Amino acid sequence: MHMLERYRLFEGLDPQALDDIAAYARVSHARRGAILFEEHTPAETLYAVQNGWVRLYKLAVDGRQSVIRLSGPSDVVGISAVLPEGMYTLAAQAISPCRLLAWRARDLHRLIDLYPMLQSNSLRLLSEYRDHLQQQFLELATEHVEQRLAHTLIRLADQYGAPTGAPGQVKIPLMQRDLADLIGVSHYTVNRLLHLWQQQGLVKSRRGCVVVTDRQQLLTRAETPSES
Repeated sequence: MHMLERYRLFEGLDPQALDDIAAYARVSHARRGAILFEEHTPAETLYAVQNGWVRLYKLAVDGRQSVIRLSGPSDVVGISAVLPEGMYTLAAQAISPCRLLAWRARDLHRLIDLYPMLQSNSLRLLSEYRDHLQQQFLELATEHVEQRLAHTLIRLADQYGAPTGAPGQVKIPLMQRDLADLIGVSHYTVNRLLHLWQQQGLVKSRRGCVVVTDRQQLLTRAETPSES
């Protein structure tokens, strides 16, 4: 399997095209806390996450961060770099040590001329990101905190979860404060809910990760929250 096949940006491209695209990439490492790019700046680089996690956020006028999305292995960040004179609409920060592949915007534009499917895939991803943002705002406006956390854990488990070896259990390698940032609540609130759900057998809270142990019950909480 080609190393780029895991990324949806490169879906539908043949092995020769993937080799050509990979030849333009450079390996980049980011320490925890490193800023990959700032909001409202020229989109000069596209990153593909190989290992680690990246937080994408917007800054409020008072300087507070509003986390929009978390990106992990098999995701790309900085998709605006494929657009002519693109600007980053979000800021990106590594929340764990990361290994990334990086392409310069000018190289991407040359590659798009050779492989137009890159442009089609990019537009599809941008549309999906917009839909995700709309869904996130809807959940924020209409759902209780318990529902939002349950929905978020299910999505993360489906996208990034790793089997633990125990039947039906999936590990999400994120810390509680990252989950709290993502759903817009305090670390204390997430800690309290995870502790309750652990007692009820839905999850296991571990250092640096959350293990989903009962997906069906978690889905039930996402749809019909119980009192807590």
